Amino acid sequence: MGASFRLYGTVTSPYVRRVRVVALELGLDCDLIDVATEHGQAQLRAVNPLWKVPAAEIGGEVIFDSRVIVDRLITGHGSDDTIAMPEQGDTKVRNVLTAIDGVLDALINVFYLSKDGIDPQTSSYLRKHNDRARATMAWLDTTIDDGWFAANRRFGLAELALVTTVGWMRFRDRYPVEDHAALMRCFERHDDRPSMLATRPPVS
Repeated sequence: MGASFRLYGTVTSPYVRRVRVVALELGLDCDLIDVATEHGQAQLRAVNPLWKVPAAEIGGEVIFDSRVIVDRLITGHGSDDTIAMPEQGDTKVRNVLTAIDGVLDALINVFYLSKDGIDPQTSSYLRKHNDRARATMAWLDTTIDDGWFAANRRFGLAELALVTTVGWMRFRDRYPVEDHAALMRCFERHDDRPSMLATRPPVS
């Protein structure tokens, strides 16, 4: 492996998983601080005022957001044959990334509030999140071409975001993603990459 950095997160977070996948694709060592532990949570709160994951320490600098972390890693260590960033002016792929993150954030909200005992069927707030997720997934299903979002048909951030999001949906049983055939083809095309296999959440 090459350079190393410190990553704060959990092995079940889809946003943390994206960073871990990128690190593996780039041949970087990632020192994962498990914030599911009391000690790890204290370390996270000492460096990130948002208390959110992922956070990373790279070259002595703390970065709070998964997209910014990934951008820093690819910009610093990527090459033409590694994971692809959206091409300049590629509004479609950037919209796809925003849409996937919106679905994921909505369903994470539903997941945690459901754990607190709020019934998604009786909460208008959670119903709206579920409806937003379904509408966005239906839109995403129309934007993908045989497992690829980008015209260059290279494994890039949009494909990574989709696979980690679908993986989380299935792991947490949060959404019937099998209803979207085109998205499932993308998931099945890319889910067996070595970096994906190495970062799958553990089955309890």
